[in-house]
Amino acid sequence: MYLRRWLVSVLFVLAASFNVSAKIYTTPILADANELLQTSPDKTVEITASYLEQRRMSNPTELSRVHVNDEADHTIRTPLNTINALQLQARAYSLLNQPEEALQAVKQAEKLAVDNALSFTLLESRLIHAHIYWENLKNNAVALNMLDQVDQEMEQSEALQLTKQIKVLQYQALMQRAVIESELNNENKAEKLFTRAKRFLVNIDDNNELINYQLTIGHHYLQHRHFDLALDRLLSGYWLAVEQDNNALVAMANYELASLFEQRKVFDKALEHATQAGEFFEHFNRTMPLAKTLALIASVYEQQGRYNLALVHYFNALDQETQLKHEIRSARLRLSIARVYLQLYNYPKTEQYLQHTRQLAKQSGNESIQAEAQILQGKLELAEGHIDRAVSNLQSGLIAASRLGDLDLQLMGESVLSNAFEQQNDYYNALLSQRRYEQLFSSKQEDQVKSNVEVFKQQQRMLERSLQLEEMERQQFESEKALYTQQKVTVFLLSVILVMLIVLWRRHRVAKQLQGRLLRLRTEFYTHPRSGLRNLRMLNARLPNSLQQSSANFEQWHLGEIINEPLSDRLRFALFEIPFLKHIYLKHGYQHGLELERQFGDYLQEQVCEPARLYHFSDNMFLYIEPNSRLDTDPHQMADSIQQLVDSFFGTRNLDNRVRIGLAEYPFLPRAYTAINDHELLDILLMAANAARQLSKKESGSQWVHLSAIDAAPAASFASDNIRKACLQGIDNGLVKVQSSSSTPIVWNNDHESDKKLS
Repeated sequence: MYLRRWLVSVLFVLAASFNVSAKIYTTPILADANELLQTSPDKTVEITASYLEQRRMSNPTELSRVHVNDEADHTIRTPLNTINALQLQARAYSLLNQPEEALQAVKQAEKLAVDNALSFTLLESRLIHAHIYWENLKNNAVALNMLDQVDQEMEQSEALQLTKQIKVLQYQALMQRAVIESELNNENKAEKLFTRAKRFLVNIDDNNELINYQLTIGHHYLQHRHFDLALDRLLSGYWLAVEQDNNALVAMANYELASLFEQRKVFDKALEHATQAGEFFEHFNRTMPLAKTLALIASVYEQQGRYNLALVHYFNALDQETQLKHEIRSARLRLSIARVYLQLYNYPKTEQYLQHTRQLAKQSGNESIQAEAQILQGKLELAEGHIDRAVSNLQSGLIAASRLGDLDLQLMGESVLSNAFEQQNDYYNALLSQRRYEQLFSSKQEDQVKSNVEVFKQQQRMLERSLQLEEMERQQFESEKALYTQQKVTVFLLSVILVMLIVLWRRHRVAKQLQGRLLRLRTEFYTHPRSGLRNLRMLNARLPNSLQQSSANFEQWHLGEIINEPLSDRLRFALFEIPFLKHIYLKHGYQHGLELERQFGDYLQEQVCEPARLYHFSDNMFLYIEPNSRLDTDPHQMADSIQQLVDSFFGTRNLDNRVRIGLAEYPFLPRAYTAINDHELLDILLMAANAARQLSKKESGSQWVHLSAIDAAPAASFASDNIRKACLQGIDNGLVKVQSSSSTPIVWNNDHESDKKLS
């Protein structure tokens, strides 16, 4: 059980720590109930009650399939959503002025939050609890005490201190405390609390909460008669609500603006806003705010002298308050009705409603209504000619009004009492009452002067703000103009850059295509068309550079520039001829011949690996080059390797696998590395390959011939334009050693008649 509570608490804290915004209901039913809260609280009660009745509470074992704040199964409800439903129900009952039901619902929510260790939700419920005690029961002591407990628990909760959602709780607690202090006439304290709350409001991403803040502080300024400040705040809240299309908040703003204009005697605007608010409250059957709005409209009509319309609206408001069972509001409405009947000289009706007013005021213990009723009773008796009783009631009412500090009521009472004394011919007391009236009026004037000073200061601040606003607007216009110019320049530059990018992309694409085409052409140029191997062109391009690099390394070694002999730069060459390829097309046809030669080329390309290289020298001849770091390597090993390479391909195809191989090394002359160039080396290889061909004509099978100069061979012996002739002389003089796969002597002279003729 404890593990489950801990898990639920941790998950909730993690979920609450992501952002600070309006409360989100994961269950669509509760989200709908919340949407209807301000417009139709009775429907919110129905939806939440149905939700709680139709679904059962989830068990601890069901946490695996039901998340703590989500419901995959529509037959059960999680503890968190249950608490949310009870909170909505309590708030709806509060709006419907049913405090007992509201308290019952919020207490259930608190108990469930304690049982499931949901600290944040528990504090939310306690804030709602405090709101009910203040808004519905007007018990400020209990409400403030509960707010103190909430503040203390927030400070002690380390888990909540780590979340951003604590700012929402702190904001709500400060706003409730500020409203209570404002109602208790602690104006300075309330304004300080509103200022503190505004700091938390900045971190709350909720437009509706911003509108509520503007309307609440506007109501505060209106209550303390700071009309200009109230107008500024209320209009800000009104237009924000219009922008958000929140009709409930628009109606609340309309009511507050109507109250403001009524107190400032701007009756046409007061009626306009009050009528709009009344239409909304009547449409959604909001009894309590509708009663207040009707009473406000009636007060405007009364001050305009339109008493019949005033009576109609007062009676309608009284019907609404009677349903709500508000004794104090009902008493005040009856007092207003009596005052209107007195203006209409309907004294019996005035007496009737005054009697009802005194009874209700006495039951509720409201001294203000009792004092006003006594003064109004005195006016009635004075109008009826009962002067003595009028004086008695007026004096009693004035004593009560003085004790309450109600200046307006004292002014009205002293004026009527002076008139009563005058009718009694008691001019001395009439004069005293008139002087007290003048003193009270003078005191009121002083208050108005102070208020006017404050208004002047406020107007001065507003004028300064207006001038600052004009300067800011001018700067904004200049900034916008500069920004527009900058935008045009930016668009132009972006267009130029875009065009350049398109051109560069186009050129890159063309260059890439040309590069690919060049690569294909180069590949085709340096590749044999039938076998796919590197061709003679590649050999002519690469071999001279390779031999020059090797020769340069040997020269550096001889000169002492390189310490170690570069043995790895020695090269071994094998020029081998495959006779079968000469007759492949004649025997097997063109198509099959192409296929076989391509397969043979692919095979050789796979078998020969770096650093060895293979070239397709001519139709049936191939040149194989590999590093020759070991000088004592027997030539027949390389010949056998080439033979095995050919056998592996032709053996399975039942083809002629004979090979004629001419072998040689580079450098050919051990003491003269640069004496033999690439063309001369190829001539030596051709001589060896031709000798192998002659041997293969005399003996069956593959043959190889290896030519190598002796270590003491002088470079001068090969300094000739005809390397073939020089090699023949070297063979005759014993400077060139001949090794072959056959013991049959090689006849070189017959093979090189052309060389003899050249000599």
